[in-house]
This record gives sequence, C-alpha cells and structure tokens, in this order.
Amino acid sequence: MLAPGWVRLAAAAFGLRRRLAGWAELPEALRTSREPAIFIANHASSFDPPLLISTLPCRPVFIAKKELAYLPFLGWLIWLAGFIFVDRGRQSRAVASLRRAARKIREGQSIAAFPEGTRTRTGRILPFKRGVFALAKTAEVPVVPMAIQGGFDALPPGAWRVRPGDYTIRVGAPLMPRDYPSAQAMMEAAESEVHRLFARE
Repeated sequence: MLAPGWVRLAAAAFGLRRRLAGWAELPEALRTSREPAIFIANHASSFDPPLLISTLPCRPVFIAKKELAYLPFLGWLIWLAGFIFVDRGRQSRAVASLRRAARKIREGQSIAAFPEGTRTRTGRILPFKRGVFALAKTAEVPVVPMAIQGGFDALPPGAWRVRPGDYTIRVGAPLMPRDYPSAQAMMEAAESEVHRLFARE
C-alpha cells in the first residue's frame, strides 16, 4: 500500500516525531493481524487518520466521515488507504457503511475508528458514541483503546500549517465483547481507558 509510506515521509518532513507506546503488550494474534480487532482513539486533528494508519503495524482500515475525502492532500492519502467512508447525513448510507465494515472484519480485516464522531475543537476528549461498540459486539471482536497525544498541537482546528513536535499513540489492553453486557457498557469502559491513557506522561 502506497499511502502509509507517503504519510511517514510527510510526517518526517513536517517535523512530527511519531511514537507508538504499548504495542508490544498486545496479544501476538492482534499484533500480527492473525485475528481482527477494532482500534479506537480520540480524534485530535485532521492528520490523525493517515498518521494512525501509517504508524500501526497491523494496517487497519479506517471508518471516517466522507468529508475527509475532500481535504487537500489528506483526502488523496485517505483514498489511497482504502478508508470506509460514512455519510452521516443519510442514515441508510451510514448503515450500509457499517455493514461493509462488518464484512471486512468477518474477512479478517482490522478496523479503526474515532468513537467521538468528530475531532475535538478544544483539545479535550469528547463523549463517545455507541455505534462502533455495537459493531464490536456484533462481530465479536476485541476493541483496542488508544490515546493520541500531540495531535491537537500539531494541527489544531482551522490551521493548515503543521507544527513540529511529538505525536504519540498509547495503546491499552484489548476489551473483549463477552466481558460486557451491552455496547453501552463496552463504550463506557473504552472511554474511561482512553482518558486514562491520554493522561499518562
């Protein structure tokens, strides 16, 4: 896939120092893509989707709102990466997008998503939405919580100039669907874990 390589070159050119913390603690089956998972993280900047895809060794396919496809440069990279776009303006198309995601998971493809539904405007983590956790319960795959640190500082809302600095992705322990009675309970546990990871130094 061309996109991750291009993103890594772009990140280096912009002075972004990417770091992945906690990946080695994940079960080997998830690290080596032998088993699929849903990777979720807080959404801090427009650069998050391509940076996340290019940094995670397992190469998940992203679920993203369709508006990202039309961003200059980033949209081109997102198309190359094979993202699943969700049209949030029409429920029928949103449902069809989630069905495509479920089909990819059943075929063994890991998925990535931002459960906040949009990027933060303040740097603080927004409340999570339940959809991706319902998908995890249906597909019976683990959810891997992650926290992105440095994304908001690198490219805050309204900015088009990337600020050099550290961009860290902290990975937590996977959450198993069988351990939660509902998608809501799983969502609450994941949200709590992302907050905990985000607060770590």
